[in-house]
Amino acid sequence: MHKFSILAITLIGLSTLLTGCFENPSWVYEGAPVVELKNDRAGFATQPTNNVANTIRARTVRQGILRDSILVQLVGPHQPTQTDVSYTINTTSTAVEGTNFSVIGTKGQVTIPANSSFGFIKFQFLPGIPASAPATQTVTLAITLTGNSAILPSENYKTFTYTIRN
Repeated sequence: MHKFSILAITLIGLSTLLTGCFENPSWVYEGAPVVELKNDRAGFATQPTNNVANTIRARTVRQGILRDSILVQLVGPHQPTQTDVSYTINTTSTAVEGTNFSVIGTKGQVTIPANSSFGFIKFQFLPGIPASAPATQTVTLAITLTGNSAILPSENYKTFTYTIRN
């Protein structure tokens, strides 16, 4: 029993000494600020009713919904002034502006307010697909963040794709 106690105390002492040598990890992002597109509804499969499917970088919606948005998140310290971030609608998109969707606000630009970490790109999805078309008939709207001169987009989260169906 005495040997077991000595062994236990020795192991506890060694584990305490060895863990004290590790650096404390920093959970604060210390890199250059970046912006990224984020699906703030990821994990909610059908909420609200017009959302059909959600993933991290894509969302399927029904046409004719009044409004939907994509979160643009600033990763890094808050900026003391508003930050205007540019985005483009990809040429690979099959959705047509004015027929399938319209941009609410300034097209190609989203504003992150001063001392905030996010803004929204807002869309209205129009009934451009005939109601008689099958549910498998879809159009896509692909968006890519381009950032600005001071804040670049995150390579992993700079694109987002809407799939619009009837």
